[in-house]
Amino acid sequence: MNRRQSDHLMMIIISLTILIIILTYFIEINSVVHGQGVITTKDNAQLISLSKGGTIQDIYVAEGDTVKKGELLAKVVNLDLQKEYQRYRTQKGYLDKDVNEISFILDKENESGLITLDGTRSLSNKEVKANIELVHSQIRAKELKKTSLDSEISGLQEKLSSKEKELALLAEEINILSPLVKKGISPYTNFLNKKQAYIKVKSEINDIESSITLKKDDIELVVNDIEALNNELRLSLSKIISKNLQELEVVNSTLKVIEKQINEEDIYSPVDGVIYKINKSATTHGGVIQAADLLFEIKPKVRTMLADVKILPKYRDQIYVDEAVKLDVQSIIQPKIKSYNATID
Repeated sequence: MNRRQSDHLMMIIISLTILIIILTYFIEINSVVHGQGVITTKDNAQLISLSKGGTIQDIYVAEGDTVKKGELLAKVVNLDLQKEYQRYRTQKGYLDKDVNEISFILDKENESGLITLDGTRSLSNKEVKANIELVHSQIRAKELKKTSLDSEISGLQEKLSSKEKELALLAEEINILSPLVKKGISPYTNFLNKKQAYIKVKSEINDIESSITLKKDDIELVVNDIEALNNELRLSLSKIISKNLQELEVVNSTLKVIEKQINEEDIYSPVDGVIYKINKSATTHGGVIQAADLLFEIKPKVRTMLADVKILPKYRDQIYVDEAVKLDVQSIIQPKIKSYNATID
């Protein structure tokens, strides 16, 4: 081989080497790893049960049926639950009405700020109605007593006015008689009688004024008693409203729970899937389901499978976690190979 042929051969070798380097840059060479394993699915089975038991009214599916999410599976009836719901609804209506009626009475007051009988005729709570009427009769008795005292004071004031006029006349007569007695023109006995009459009238005036003061004090006590009765009644009614509102809070909370349980009577599928298992008691009309018993087990449709593969130690340095791979599966039953995109966990 001459020098020219040798150079030509060298150029071919260099060109092939460069071509191989370029091809290895653009072409991804994958390792092939073999192993035996099992294909499974993620266990996301949906278990459906009831917080309260009931009786099967209708059932629309059977084991093995394919169902859609939101599809009606069965209807369950719980008569005890419905009776309990109606009982709480009735109690709520009574409490609401009681609060509204008593609040209306508290808002209605006369010019003196006293609770009136307006609205008590239609009051449903007979006990409250009787209490209001009793207190109102007590207040009415106090008001009559006050009216009587006012009348007595008015009479005493008229009498006082008359006595004050009489006293003024006596004083005037005494002033006239005094110089006449000193001069001996008028007898002393007449002057003395006028003087004694003046003292007597003055004493009567003092007694009348004392009586007026006492009766005014009595009126003040009566007014205080009326205010106390009214305030006590108002406080009593306010306490009833407060108690009813507390009971309403409990009743409303209970109703929400019962309504949620009643809504469970229509049983819907939570996922797309297959009915895997049905409670034997639920397969017939009238079957009884206990609280927390399994009613349906649904296997959801899944797109992801798990391949549990045993890898020989000699291949373990060729695989990496989270690596995207192509998985070829060959079954003993079905020799045909199926390929899947996969990720190593």
